[in-house]
Amino acid sequence: MGQGGRVLDRILAVVDEEIVLESELNNQYDYLIKNGRKDEGDLRCRVFEQLLTNKLLLARARLDSVKVTDAQIEEELNRRIQNLTNQLGSEKALVEIYGKSIIEMRMDLRPAITEELLIDAQKRKIMEGVEVTPRQVRRFFNDIPPDSLPYFPAEVELSHIVIRPQPSEENRAAARQKLSTLRERIVRGEIAFEEAASRYSMDYGSAKRGGSLGQFSRGDMVPEFEEVVYNLEPGQLSTVFESPYGYHIVKLVSRLGNEAEAAHILIKPEIDLIDQDKALQKLRELRKRILADSLSFEQAAREFSDDRLTKDNGGRILTATGDYRVPLDQLDADLYLKVDNMKPGEISEPMEFIFAQGELVKAWRIVYLQKKLPPHKANLQDDYGKFQQGAKQAHQAKILEEWFKKAKEQIHLELKDTGCAQALKNWYQ
Repeated sequence: MGQGGRVLDRILAVVDEEIVLESELNNQYDYLIKNGRKDEGDLRCRVFEQLLTNKLLLARARLDSVKVTDAQIEEELNRRIQNLTNQLGSEKALVEIYGKSIIEMRMDLRPAITEELLIDAQKRKIMEGVEVTPRQVRRFFNDIPPDSLPYFPAEVELSHIVIRPQPSEENRAAARQKLSTLRERIVRGEIAFEEAASRYSMDYGSAKRGGSLGQFSRGDMVPEFEEVVYNLEPGQLSTVFESPYGYHIVKLVSRLGNEAEAAHILIKPEIDLIDQDKALQKLRELRKRILADSLSFEQAAREFSDDRLTKDNGGRILTATGDYRVPLDQLDADLYLKVDNMKPGEISEPMEFIFAQGELVKAWRIVYLQKKLPPHKANLQDDYGKFQQGAKQAHQAKILEEWFKKAKEQIHLELKDTGCAQALKNWYQ
């Protein structure tokens, strides 16, 4: 209850041990409206049904002991932060607008992303082994009225190899020594931890608050950070340690079970012109080996690319839906101009670009253009893969519908009155 007895939030549904809060429904509904979605009277109930669907999948995933790895979570966190950074233009702008450091934003996003990945993993488990035959694909295509076939813009299939400059051993040692010296000053009482954080920490969001990261739970931070934090006693200051972000010292404020509150100071090793030139030379050498047929592009991407999102599939750049064919106009401006002037089979010279996975850094990449398709009306010969995916999704939707019917009978489901009883009668029955 809030002031004056006002209810701050209420539970709209219980799905096994998962709950749907009114605030969740309001937030998602408001988000859709603000982003141009029209409400023809049923939008709120459709949002509520999607929430119920996700909670049911999540509940079943937990019952079935479905797991997602830390690596999967980190990869998705990197992608989200990269997208936000690209939208706002810089990491500094992202920190200023949200009023939080990148580490804190990752900490806030981690629980929701973990749940989303569990839901996706449960869906994949349900759909495991589902395939469609060429006959089913042709039937799916033929069921589409000719005047309803889409017109596809120019598309490309391409891969890239990214080399990100790495700090030299000298610069890494310098960063570690700088933080070690700062720690000694704190221990001797020459400077307070909070003042040292505000003056020297390179995690600018938390630096404004004397290094405070606030409260967090086990699993919210990267493993290297948690290994140190959860082995400290309240008030204890850690030694210098390394994480993917750089070098840290941490002061534990409090800890109760898996809940902790801590502050930190971060020093990042400098990347100088020599480090940048080494990265560029490495990429030039890789390109030379690929052109000499001593190394395939795919193999080089898997072994050497610093892009975690593409290296495992040989550097292939995909759309958000996982399609290899990327609309030309969806590429960033610099890549669009480069690819538009390339011929299929060509590998570009190294090009500089801003690489954002966790933070913005200058990096280099080479691009391999496999195919270039002109704008055209959809047809089965040129677009078989798209229609195969469409037929497969239609088949999966039927299987998922059958799964939901059974799952709703097996899992405890309690729904409050939201005005959606008629629209969602299959859920209320």
